[in-house]
Amino acid sequence: MRRILQLVLVTCLTACAVDVSELYLLPVGDQRLDTDAIQGIFEQKSSVRIRPADGVNRERPALELLAADKVDLAFVQNSNAFVPGVRVVLPAHKSLMHLLAREDLEGAEVDVALRGKTVYIVNNSQTGRTLLQVAARRRYLTDSDYRIVDTFVPGETDLLLYFGPVVAGLPPWYQPGYRFTTFQRAPGQHQESNPELISYLIPHMFSVTIPASTYDIPGNEIDIPTFGTDTLLVTRKDISENAIYELTRTLLEQKPRFTALAPQLFEGVNGSFDPLELSFPLHRGARRYLARDEPSFLERYAEMINMLVYVTFLLLTGLLALARWRMRRKKDRIDTFYRRVLAIRDRAIGEDHGILLVELAALEQEAFDALIDERLAANESFRIFTDLMVRTRAELKSD
Repeated sequence: MRRILQLVLVTCLTACAVDVSELYLLPVGDQRLDTDAIQGIFEQKSSVRIRPADGVNRERPALELLAADKVDLAFVQNSNAFVPGVRVVLPAHKSLMHLLAREDLEGAEVDVALRGKTVYIVNNSQTGRTLLQVAARRRYLTDSDYRIVDTFVPGETDLLLYFGPVVAGLPPWYQPGYRFTTFQRAPGQHQESNPELISYLIPHMFSVTIPASTYDIPGNEIDIPTFGTDTLLVTRKDISENAIYELTRTLLEQKPRFTALAPQLFEGVNGSFDPLELSFPLHRGARRYLARDEPSFLERYAEMINMLVYVTFLLLTGLLALARWRMRRKKDRIDTFYRRVLAIRDRAIGEDHGILLVELAALEQEAFDALIDERLAANESFRIFTDLMVRTRAELKSD
């Protein structure tokens, strides 16, 4: 008995234990994060533990690492093409293109020509690379007309392209001797920053302006026209629904604390967005949390269901009434056959029994024809009728 109680107690404790999930987040290369403080929030407020995915090849695109199960969470731009198995947790922030040129380059104060330039893309951003390719095509340039370099060399690299969140002041990716600039427009192009145009060229990309004095960088004395897109926190489809539910809940409920630690990464976290505007589907755990306060199926369609139940009840009542009416009608019809048999039997005194037997046979045939045509029911009443026929026929033959 004691052993059984111990087993029951262990089972209850196991069932009641909190399921702790560890999720590995791809570090954001250029951002200075207090990872211990961020982990502390999750440890205090949820059953999820966020760990930095150290040791991964940071040169590989985030979506590749995610698909290869090297990381569980990553920040990617919404302009990326759909990748099977990737799911969205929440929009996190907006990422913008920042283009800097060497201050001694010709036209750096206004705009620079891309032809013949070397370009360093910070963090090997896939979105930054895509924007650069679009800019080159619109200027009728090929890959051989400019060069993307893997290493930044101060004073030698011509252009520095950073695609990421706005970090006011002096951001970590900035290099002295460089200033904000824009690409020189191609001949005949007067609407380079047309917001509709960029969204056609790169889905989910939009035109935006970096306000003057946002950065302590030369060239930001004035507003800077550029392009941007939403950055999403994504995960894999096979990650536990409960883990992503907890992650979503914690991010939304504790947003002020996360924003205080890293405003550039978490300022855009919110639960009010259109899932149809995302490049990837929502994870089922995030969807379940976001829909937690929505009425259930029964609540949404209660009135319609009530009406259907009421109409169904009326139809069933009508069908039962119709069935009872048909049974009554058949019963009334068999009663007429009773009366006709009894009338033949009463005529047995004084009439030719042979003629009465012929009438009785015709009546029997009529009754069976009605039974075949379903005007009569093969029930107890019909059995009584056949018994009455047999007795009456026997009486007529015996006399």
